[in-house]
Parts: sequence; structure tokens; C-alpha cells
Amino acid sequence: MSRLLLSFLMFVCIKSNGLGNLGVHDVDRFSNVNPSDTTHLFNEDSLRLLQIEPIHIIGEKSKSMVGSGQYISIRKIGILNQPNINSVLRTIPGINIRDEEGFGLRPNIGMRGTSVNRCTKITLMEDGILIAPATYADPSAYYFPTFARMHGVEVLKGSSQIKNGPYTIGGAINLLSTPIPDAFKGFAQVTYGSFGTNQQRIWVGDSRENFDYVFEVNRLASDGFKQLDNAGNTGFDRKDIMGKLRWHSKEGAHVPQSITLKFVQSSEVGNESYLGLSYDDFNINPYRRYAATQKDILDMKHQHISLQHTIIPFKNFAVNTTAYYTHTFRDWARVNTIGGQSLNNILSSPGIHQTPYQIMVGQEDGNVDYQSAARTFFSQGIQSYGQFYFNTGSIEHKMQLGVRHHIDQADRYATRSVYTMTSGKMILTNAGILGNQENQIRNATSTATYFSYDLSYKNLKVSPGIRYENIHFNIQNYGNADNGRTGQNLRSAENKISIVLPGIGFHYDISNQMSVFGGIHQGFSPPGMPSTSSSARQADVETAINYELGYKYINERLNVNLTGFYSDYDNILGSDNVSGGGAGTGDIFNAGNAVIKGLELSMDYQIKIEESNLPIQLAYTYTDARFKETFVNAGGDWGSGTIMTQDMIPFITPHLWSGSLGFDHKKFNVILSARYVGATRTKPGQNILILPDDTVLYNDANAIGSFMILDLSANYMTTKHTTLFTTLNNITNDKSIVANLPNGYRPNMPFAFNGGVKVKF
Repeated sequence: MSRLLLSFLMFVCIKSNGLGNLGVHDVDRFSNVNPSDTTHLFNEDSLRLLQIEPIHIIGEKSKSMVGSGQYISIRKIGILNQPNINSVLRTIPGINIRDEEGFGLRPNIGMRGTSVNRCTKITLMEDGILIAPATYADPSAYYFPTFARMHGVEVLKGSSQIKNGPYTIGGAINLLSTPIPDAFKGFAQVTYGSFGTNQQRIWVGDSRENFDYVFEVNRLASDGFKQLDNAGNTGFDRKDIMGKLRWHSKEGAHVPQSITLKFVQSSEVGNESYLGLSYDDFNINPYRRYAATQKDILDMKHQHISLQHTIIPFKNFAVNTTAYYTHTFRDWARVNTIGGQSLNNILSSPGIHQTPYQIMVGQEDGNVDYQSAARTFFSQGIQSYGQFYFNTGSIEHKMQLGVRHHIDQADRYATRSVYTMTSGKMILTNAGILGNQENQIRNATSTATYFSYDLSYKNLKVSPGIRYENIHFNIQNYGNADNGRTGQNLRSAENKISIVLPGIGFHYDISNQMSVFGGIHQGFSPPGMPSTSSSARQADVETAINYELGYKYINERLNVNLTGFYSDYDNILGSDNVSGGGAGTGDIFNAGNAVIKGLELSMDYQIKIEESNLPIQLAYTYTDARFKETFVNAGGDWGSGTIMTQDMIPFITPHLWSGSLGFDHKKFNVILSARYVGATRTKPGQNILILPDDTVLYNDANAIGSFMILDLSANYMTTKHTTLFTTLNNITNDKSIVANLPNGYRPNMPFAFNGGVKVKF
């Protein structure tokens, strides 16, 4: 029993801040994982619980959660059979996603109207630990954990995620890795399908008297669905190794405690490019890759290690402390300019820039500038959370106090070289001097604390809280001529920020089935690195007062959640990244007042027919995002020129919905899923949408059209331990433009078939 208690406590303080929105019939059957995590109960006399894994959000508490939060369970992941996290996250309202390479390896995710570009405005975690390579110093999430190895996903929005920073305006996403099972168990999966896409995954784990463990190996690879001029691989190969080792005191110990060591090692080689297609070329073949991208490649290596200690020094009080270290190397080498012209200029007017275009497609000889964007990231820190329960009569109290000291760094060392396109082949003619394009180090140190107090009386729960962030930014720019970093041309700058962020939420049960919730909190995003130019205005912090009000209805068959949200920005921040359409300086700039408001609706309904279920799910999001003052934009992702009051903020889709219809019967289930993305503005404005067309230049289009993708997944249990499964992605073979960034129009994955087998033992 002590072992079970300790497992619970490792969860209790790190992740007591959010709850899932489990479907009312969300039981594990077809996933073949049979996880040990269930629910726990607490009262003033004892902790009564079943075994659960640290960091897991417990679904039962979704009924009384203060703020919005939803949980994607292992059952849902197992039924959908989707290694692409974009497809899975779109089943939750309030999440905006821009597709990029079709496999979801580098998601662009925003929440409640925040920027989607490289997930820079949301807090990303794996098992409760910040996972972006450099969350403060360089927040673009060029590394994103392999979703194919995940056990669940927690999504926190509104006042429910104030404890998870630093990005507290939109929300937080916490990916849950494979938990340690309660007894010896294992799982294996093999998948193969279109474009040579394949996955091999195996994990084994056990819980013993004092020692528990789980080890996992996962590989996901593909030849790619893009078609490179003159042939060539356009796929990827990603490998992951993960392990958890846990020691815990014996049952009945006077002071129960445990220590858990976790490690992750990942690597990826991806033949992926930043360069998309012109409109005319997209219409002819949306899956084409230009000859000038034949050398484009991403090299990624990621290591993570953490040590977690949990202790119960006395009754009803637990403390969890975790030290962590993460190292990530990423070099995305790619075509930069062709024949002296930028990629956007060529794509916009191939006729005017005919010679560079002919070089790009390999039909003429000429120079291709090529950039190796090597970046080395590290982050390290220690975080500790304490939680204390007590009752005074009929009033329940829960107090939580957390503190995290975090340091991260981004070492940017980009090199420009020159290739010559010769008869369709690129030949290196000038290797370039290392660091001749970018040569700087970005540092950030943060101390963050929060305190929350949950007071429950009868049907009412009130939860005031406060968060504090103290951040120190420092940048050292050595200049592109000082590759040895002697400091002769060093320019440096620093910025210090201290901010207090209060909030309060409530939840009230109208009846056993109906409840209302709401909250208000001050949200925050750091301003990024200061500029080393004395003439440039420094970016201020991004702050917004966030409001939400929601209604929940839950019974045996129906689960409805309706939430309205309103974010009033004092200062919204723009950015300059190549991945978002900018020049790639990484600079952050002020954009003034803005308002983002919207509505989120989710519904799960079960139709019972004898021994079968017909589950129906629907998620809808409406978002209205507008600037509230006129200003001259500094450039970057929002372009240049004057932005007017009431202009819509680009890349935030007003209408999103997803739906699914399933059939679930004993050993077999099938689910048909639909994802609709409405027309999306790509430039600020209020005028009529100008969609891509053969009469519209690339730089003149201000939006991309709507599209809908249909997927089908089926699972069949051949034995108690074995399941055969298949997925059909994009079953209508939709060829819509799903993105115009980076550098050109991009398609979704075409029709694809995958099949495989899952075995538990």
C-alpha cells in the first residue's frame, strides 16, 4: 500500500492543477495498454487511492475543475491510431494549429488566439517539466516530443493553467509519457503503410517491493510523400529511448518517500525544407519539391534527464522536488536565396524572376545560397511543489505552493555557403566561414513561484491564486565576422523583468449533472531577447486580462462543455521568424492593445444499441482576434506597413470544428473523424479575403481557403493480447492549401493507408 501511496504523491504536487475531460465511457479496451492509472480520493482521515502514475491528470475531477481543462486519454489515442499530434489536438476546442510538413513532427500550436508559430506562446511540458529547447531564451519549439510514444495529453486553459508558466495567456499542454505499470507488463506495436511510413515501439515495466521501472524504445520513419525534382528521399527517421527507474520506501514507513530517475534520448534526421511551392506549381502537383531543396536537411539530437523526489513528512502534506537537465542540438540546413533573389520574391513573381526560378527548378545553372542554421540549446532547473489538505467543519481547504528556478540558453551559429546548380545537381563551391550568418548566445534565468488556495463548501469551490515571475535576459552578439568569438565586435544587452500575476476561479455544482465555472486572471508572456541596437525600441512584456465563463453537463451518455473566453491585451507581441514569414532575426516587437474573444463547445454522446455503442463527438471553436490600436508594424510575421484598429490578427482561424462518429462492439471498433479549418487570414486587415489564385501574386494573397480532412481508423482484437488496426488518412485525397508558410504553399498529406498490430504482454 505504501508503494501505491508514493506513486500517488509523485503526482499530487506536480499536477494537482488540472483535470481531464474524459468521455463518460472512456475505458481502456482497444489501446492494448491497460494503464494502471485510475483515480484517487482524499478525505481528512486518510489518502485512499489506487495506483496512478506521477503527472497524470485524474478524469473524475474534471466535474469540479476550476477553469477549462481537457484530457486526451490512452484509449482515445489508441482508437485514433494517429502519430500526428495535430490530428489528435484538433478534437479539443480552443486550439489553433497550422500544418507544415504533414506528419506533425514540428507542430505550430496556439491556444485561445495566441500565435501558432512554433508554439512560442504556449507552455509546453512533458511529465510536468518544461520541454521547449529554451523556453525563455528562444521559445520556438523546434524540438517537439514524439507523440507516437505518448500515453496521454493534458490541455489546460483559463485560470486552470495559471500554475504552469511562463506563457499563461493561452494555455499549457502537458504530454504524458508511458507510466510505470503496477505489475510486470509490456506493449509492442509495429506499423507500416503508405510512403514507407513505419513505426516500431516496445516498452516493458514492472513494480516490485522497493523498485519499479519502465523502459521504452520507439522509432518512427517515412520516405515522405513529397516528390523531389530529380528524385530523392523527402522523409525522416526519428528514434527515441525513454526510461524511468523508481525507488520507494517500504510499506508502512514512518516517512514515506520515493526517488524517480527519468531519461530520454531522441534523434531525428529529416529531409525537410522550408521552401514550399508557387500557386501554379501547387496546382500542377501539390507534392512537388523543387530541385533547389535537394540538400535541405534537419539534424536533431535531444537528451533529457530528471531526478524526482517525493516525501510525506506528515499527514496530509506532500512535497515533490524535481531537478532536470535538457540538451538539444538542431541544425536545419536549407536553401536561403537563389540567383540573388529571396524565395518569397521568386514565388510571388516567377515570370519577373525567371532566371532564379529556372535555377530553383534545376532547369538553369546558377548560384544557390544555402544556410546551415545550427543551434545548441540547454535548459536546467529545479522545481518543488508542496500541497497541504485540511478541513474545518464542512469546509475543505487545499493549499499549494510551488517554486521553480530555471536557466536556459540558445547558442545560434548559422553559416551561409554557396552551391552552384549544375544540370539539376547542387555542387558546393563556397563552404563559407562558420558563423558568417548568425553568431550569438541568448541566455535567460528565471525564478517563478505560485501560491493557490482552494476552498470548497458544499457545491461551491473558489480558487484564488497568484503567480510571480522574475526573469533576467542576456544576449551576446559576436557579429558575423568573429567566428572565433574573441569579443572584438561584441554587442550585448540585457533585460530584467519582475511581474505579479493574480487570478481567481470558481466552480459551482447546480446539480449532480450540471455545473458552471469561471475565472479571471492576468496572463503573461515574456518579451524575448532585448535588442543590441541602441535605436530599436525594446519589447515590453505581453500581458492580458483573461476572462472565462463556462457550463458543463454530464450524465451517463452525454457530456457537454460550453465556454466563452475574452482576452484583453495591454500589449500583444509580434515576432520575426522565417517559419512565420519574417526575416528570421528572432526579434520581438510591441503591437499594442488587442482583444481576442471566442466560444468553445465540446460534446460527447453515446448511443447504446444492445451490446454496441455509437459514440458521437463534436468540438467547435469560434475566435475573433483584432488589434485595438493603429500602429506601424515593425515587420516579421505580420508583414510591414500600418496596421489599423479593428484589423484582424492573422493566422488565427475564426471557425474550427471537428467531429467523429464511431461504432464500438466487443472486439471491434471503427471511427470516422472529420476536421474542418475555416478560411484563415494570413495578413492583418478587415477587407475582403483574397485567396490564392492564378491571377493573384503570392505576396498579394491575404488568406488561405477552408478545407476539411476525413480520416478512418479501425481496431480488431484477435485475442485478449493482440489487436490488428488500420488507418486511412485523408480518405477523400483532399489537395487544399493548408499553409502558406514557411516560404510557399503547402499541402496536407495525401490519401494514406497504414496497418499494424499491437500486442500487450
